[in-house]
Amino acid sequence: MADQPEIFTFVFDGQSVEARSGDTVASALYRAGRRIFTRSFKYHRPRGLLCLAGKCPNCMMNVDGAPNVRACITPARAGIQIRHQNAYPSLENDWLSAVQRLDWLMPVGWYYKTMTRDWSWHAAEPYIRKVAGLGIVPEPGRGSKDYEHAWMRRRARGTWSGARTRSERDSGCAGR
Repeated sequence: MADQPEIFTFVFDGQSVEARSGDTVASALYRAGRRIFTRSFKYHRPRGLLCLAGKCPNCMMNVDGAPNVRACITPARAGIQIRHQNAYPSLENDWLSAVQRLDWLMPVGWYYKTMTRDWSWHAAEPYIRKVAGLGIVPEPGRGSKDYEHAWMRRRARGTWSGARTRSERDSGCAGR
């Protein structure tokens, strides 16, 4: 008889979500009934799972305070804190989704900065960036943080430790 998978919980937007060993955050949320994972940048349209390989922005969430983590490749673990991003007040009821009704004002290929003056763009840009932003950037000085993905580990400061270097591979080292 096969071993039963370990069952644990993590927190998504203040609610407990049950996960099994081997789950990614996205697979556990999908099993729990979640279908909207984020909102599109421009019109705040609902986005669900798409690639399940970490190549698209459809599942980017805030994981333990780190913004823009792709939930489809992030292993679920007990006690992890997950929050949605790019939606207010919730993923289901995003107030900024009303912008999609004005899409006729911004057709494809229309460059919105052509009709502005320097002073007006500088005044509007911070608000546009906040609305179209991808999460809250961590405060400077928080130090280095490890992000663990299903296929590699990455250190926030740019050093990669998931794959062995050629010299490590040639010399028979086990890597980091």
